Amino acid sequence: MSYCLKKDEPLASGIRRIAREQLEKALCEIKGLSHKGEGAAVHATRKHIKRTRALLRLVRRELGPEIFKGENQRLRDVARNFSGSRDARVQLQVLEKLRDGADLETGSCPQTTVALKREIADLAETFGDQQPRAATTLQQICDRLEGWPLESIGSDDLSCALKKTYRRGRKSFRCVASDPSADNFHSWRKRVKDLWYQAQVLQNLNQTILCEIAEGAKTLGHELGDLHDLAFFRERLEGSAQFPEDERALLLGLVCTRERELERVALDLGARFYAEKPGAFGRRLLAYARHWPERRTSA
Repeated sequence: MSYCLKKDEPLASGIRRIAREQLEKALCEIKGLSHKGEGAAVHATRKHIKRTRALLRLVRRELGPEIFKGENQRLRDVARNFSGSRDARVQLQVLEKLRDGADLETGSCPQTTVALKREIADLAETFGDQQPRAATTLQQICDRLEGWPLESIGSDDLSCALKKTYRRGRKSFRCVASDPSADNFHSWRKRVKDLWYQAQVLQNLNQTILCEIAEGAKTLGHELGDLHDLAFFRERLEGSAQFPEDERALLLGLVCTRERELERVALDLGARFYAEKPGAFGRRLLAYARHWPERRTSA
């Protein structure tokens, strides 16, 4: 797996390598070099950008506020420019899952289905217009990688950064437990996904434990992702008169029922995943970091 540090490379070089690989993969997608459909290309592009942003947060202290904020903002803007196409496709997928889960006929909610498919087609026509600007931005970030001030970074620094991510996720979980609002669930989801990606980057500190942490965060993140998609679709249904009232009422009922189910699942998983206190979590990571091979200074 390329999205992880190797034991035979300096840490600074490894961080730059991972960032470059993710950015280059995103570039290939938006340039159409993968020969995939528009939907798959958008999904893959956003995934590579999310991984790069999680990596940025892992080395945030070393980069400093100016570099971190600038690169993070640019990556976020690129991802947002492609969000419209992704959102429309997700809404259609949610509708289909709700229909299947309720054993409704395939042709049920026809007007809502047609409206979403039309929206996807309309947004697909604008995909090409966004490609040159996005490609330029990602290439410029690639060109700046060698200037990232990472030479003094150590495995203990990365362990402390992962502990901070865990602590933030645990805090977000406690907020959700006391106030299970859609916004709180969304904030928690972002912290869980950061931990998932960052644990993958550091998995060679201790493959057994870090892979277990990554898998736990991945499972929790998927549940929270499904919940986020439902909440997004519900807001669309509630705020739009575009869909027929009978179809809206049926779908809103199905959405709300499924949301409650997923909230219970996510809270149960979260209680187990975040049972360890951040201090103990951090001490374990530092113990693994001490066994990381001696680092050479990057050339």
